[in-house]
Amino acid sequence: MLKKRRGLVITILLVMSILICTGCKDGGLLVKTPDMNVPFQSEVKVQAGELEFEGIVKRYGTGMWGMSITSPETLEGLNISYNDEVVTAELDGLKLEIDMDDLSDGAVFARIFKAVDAAASAETLSCTETEDGKVFTGEFSGGEYKLVFDPQSLAPVRIEIPSSGIFCELNSFSVISP
Repeated sequence: MLKKRRGLVITILLVMSILICTGCKDGGLLVKTPDMNVPFQSEVKVQAGELEFEGIVKRYGTGMWGMSITSPETLEGLNISYNDEVVTAELDGLKLEIDMDDLSDGAVFARIFKAVDAAASAETLSCTETEDGKVFTGEFSGGEYKLVFDPQSLAPVRIEIPSSGIFCELNSFSVISP
């Protein structure tokens, strides 16, 4: 009786350790979301259809973002501040404020920010493992999004919003002080 119980306990522990160690696989398991609910900054390269730009993005908290465009030359120096109420765009001393209610649903930066905020507030997301890393999939008001994390560092490396044709590469990701 004791040997059977010990064998059962060992079997259960073995199965649990296999499930825990394999993380997310091709099946798309629902798993705890990586902690994106932190202030961070990252270099970004964004492509949305024919629009391409590069810059630095900073997340200060849910619904609170900043972005500085560094390329192309026509957008270089554009700074965007984003919060739940207003978006401010500033370039060469010219400043424009737009109420959130008046912001276009197709604003590329807003879709990226909302996708990350949705992932940060999700308790679980579907996860698959690919050659690129761990891919977490969820939904927000703008459709489905995918967050790709480096398999080694577990830092986010890409944000995709396929229905909008938005692809955002992240480099030099780091957590910052609020």
